[in-house]
Parts: sequence; structure tokens; C-alpha cells
Amino acid sequence: MNAALFAADLRLLWRHGFAIAYLVVAVLYAAALSALPRAWADAVLPVLAWSDPTFFCFFFAGASVCLDLAQGTFRSLFASPLRPSAYLIVKALDLGILSFAMAALVSASSRGAGFRLWPLAVSAVAGGAPTALLGATLALRLKSVNRFMMGSIPAFLVLALPAVQYAAGRYLPPWFGLVADLSPGDGSLAFARAAYTPVPAGELALGALAAAAWTVAIARFALAPAVNAARGD
Repeated sequence: MNAALFAADLRLLWRHGFAIAYLVVAVLYAAALSALPRAWADAVLPVLAWSDPTFFCFFFAGASVCLDLAQGTFRSLFASPLRPSAYLIVKALDLGILSFAMAALVSASSRGAGFRLWPLAVSAVAGGAPTALLGATLALRLKSVNRFMMGSIPAFLVLALPAVQYAAGRYLPPWFGLVADLSPGDGSLAFARAAYTPVPAGELALGALAAAAWTVAIARFALAPAVNAARGD
């Protein structure tokens, strides 16, 4: 992996319109927050910042891989020295960078300088890494954008569980919180909250460990078999 590979993938993301989509959504988020009372905006902001790496990395990684499959880009990797896994890791990192920039822009529009950048950066990595690899895995299995958009709905619902727990946990049974804690995006939400309010260090440590474990598990047991299956197609 090198700077040229990062730059090439960023150009592809720009050419496919993903970078523009990030900017458009950031503007919409900022406009929505500006219309809310400050207390409401402060409550909503962590979820918006968390959704950037969790949801957008998931969908954009999957859609990008589907486009690469359709254009033959991914198949050409098997004939090059570059390993497909390295290519997918770079794609996840590039999407994480975009999601961090989007979260920082939205936070600045709502809070000015009243937030911390490092938790947003960790949230982008903790949320973007496992979800982007999961999106890429589903894309390699489903192979087209239309099939990916339909087939990814169950995974999307699982990823959304921490947001439901954050918004309505006091009204839900205790078991729901335990299930939400097992979602790949739960660790990212802890760091997104930490960007605006204090979060216990132990909770952040557990969130980081969970995100790392999910990333390794998805890469080893889901993405690697999907890459090998694509190699055989």
C-alpha cells in the first residue's frame, strides 16, 4: 500500500460520485441541525457523526466494489502484484477519511470549536473499518448494485441497533441493549459521543477492542472467502 494507491482510489470515489454524495449529505445534516433547538441538536449530533462511517462506509464500499466488478477493475487485481485485500483495505481507509471530514464539517457547523477531533477520527476508523469490509463482502457475493441494495437490508438493520438503543434505550427491554452492544458499529458510537461529552475510558477501551475484533473477524471469515470466490468466477 502506498500514496499512489490511496490517491487512485480517491479519484475513483470522486469519479463515481461518492465524494460529492458525502458533501451533499454533510450540507443537509448541517442545515437540519441549524433548524433544531440547541439541546436537540446536541442530542442528535453524535448519531449523525456516527452514521457517517457506519452507514456510508458500508453502502459506499459495497456500491464501489459493485462498480469495480462491473468495470472489470476488481478482476484485473488478480493479474497484478497488488493483493485484493490491500485494495479493499485502502478503499475502507479512504472512505473513513471522507466520513471523518464529513463528521468534522457537520460538527463545526453546529458546535463551532466545541468538540474534540480525535474521538471523531477514532469513530471513523472504528465504524468505517468493519462496516466497509462488510459492505465489500456483500458486494462480492451479490455482484451488482441493485442486488447489493436489496440484500444489504438485514445487515443495515443490525448496524442500526446502537442508534436505536441510544435514542430509545430507556423504553426498551434490557436484552435489546445487550444485542445492540454486539453490533459492529457499537464501538464507533461510543467515540462519536466522546467527541461532545465525557465518556468513561473503560467504555472507550471496550469499544475499540470490539471494533478491532469485528474488523479482524469480518476480514478473516467473511471477506477472504468472498475474495476467493470472486477469484474463481
